[in-house]
Amino acid sequence: MFDDLRAHLAALDGPWPARMRPAGRRPATMWTGPAHDPPPCAPPGEEAPDVPAHGLGGDGSLARDVGGYQAVLAIEDPLTVRLTYVGSDGYPLPTVPGALKVPHAAEIRELKALAKGVRGTLAGERARAEALMAADGRSWRHGAWRREWLDHPVSGAVARGLIWEFQDSGGVWHAATPGESVLVTVDGRALPVPPDGARVRLWHPARARPGVVRAWRGFVVDNRMVQAFRQAFREVCVLGPDEAGAARSDRFAGHILRYGRLRELFRERGWRPDHRGRLHGGAPPAARRVLGGGWRAVLRYDPAEQGDHVVAGHVRFERRDRRHWSRAGLADAPPLVFSEAMRDVDLFVDEASIAADPDWPDGEDRHHLHYRREAAFGRPGAAAEARRAALERVLPRTKIADRCALDDRFLTVRGELRTYGIHLGTGQVRMEPDGALLRVVPSRRKGQSGLFLPFEDERLSLILTKAVLLAADHRITDESLLRLIRTEVR
Repeated sequence: MFDDLRAHLAALDGPWPARMRPAGRRPATMWTGPAHDPPPCAPPGEEAPDVPAHGLGGDGSLARDVGGYQAVLAIEDPLTVRLTYVGSDGYPLPTVPGALKVPHAAEIRELKALAKGVRGTLAGERARAEALMAADGRSWRHGAWRREWLDHPVSGAVARGLIWEFQDSGGVWHAATPGESVLVTVDGRALPVPPDGARVRLWHPARARPGVVRAWRGFVVDNRMVQAFRQAFREVCVLGPDEAGAARSDRFAGHILRYGRLRELFRERGWRPDHRGRLHGGAPPAARRVLGGGWRAVLRYDPAEQGDHVVAGHVRFERRDRRHWSRAGLADAPPLVFSEAMRDVDLFVDEASIAADPDWPDGEDRHHLHYRREAAFGRPGAAAEARRAALERVLPRTKIADRCALDDRFLTVRGELRTYGIHLGTGQVRMEPDGALLRVVPSRRKGQSGLFLPFEDERLSLILTKAVLLAADHRITDESLLRLIRTEVR
């Protein structure tokens, strides 16, 4: 079935130029540190971590001659470290040349180990930068920021893909992203270089006006800007009307989650589950994440009736009081702390809910059938809103744009045989006009569509994949799927 799909994917990205270029042409000089030595004693809170440079040049690359080839290790973007071997024609080879494998085996192993170390450091810097999204008061002097972030060969790859705010002499913050020797504002102008003592902080959409956020999202897509994490399209969570005076939030309560996937997400997002919980024979379980400024978020969950599933409970916040944690109201938590914690829980529901599981056995588990039916096409959360914002930018550049429409819950796709609604939260498909569920399970193999997406999101890719397939439903060759589509509406 998805062989049909892959034939259409390559045509999606026509308006954008290809980004192919020979490798190994950049000078690879050894990084010797920032142009100016740091002050002998940095102010409190501005001590830079000891991030290894791995011998990379200032542009994040190094080159070595290995048996007539040039081995080039380069940080291509905040997510990609590539080791290639360049021949005399100047183009990279995808694998180690056969002529090098035996006589230069030790050098190849050393280069592979170096690439692994750079990838680990880059991943650590991405995580360190994203943790700043919850740190409302964290800022640097401009000179210290350049030394710690922009001028470092590894950290710089992260910093150059992000949006920062720079404070002027009047205390006003201006958002810009590092370009080639200049800071670029959202309207494409150059921001004057701040003095060394000016403050710099990471930009967060929760602090910006909606129009500014939309403009930055357009900037990211139009410039094919690869961000280390979801920043411009980041979900923002605010207090609801019924939460303003409350001690806890129940907005995610009742969702049934796969416990195995939930544990993975806890680890990825820095939450610590309490393994003394009822799933393990103790008190009701909870997971906690420490955020900036001495705050901690707590998520309660309980075992479901059947299977390795849990039911999400309430979310509350705690404030550090010397050596102890004391409970606080939702409104007491700083806006960025509240937003980042609730964003995490929204992610847990989005990723771990049984309603979004494409492998759920139809008809075999009646215990959670009502929830699955309700949640599969219910009101989606903040993650779905970010997908909708991305699709608004991406779809007009595709060849199926005239067959698609977006609303709060669905991407509606008009095929030749039927019209389909793809849920922005779960990715589940229903057919119009009867609302029948269409089970479409893509291949697990990742393909290269050539389509630029502003952030990594498996569900967003899945939604686009289904949209492309269903827009050309008359070309589908899978008979079982065609039978479901052509079933007469009764």
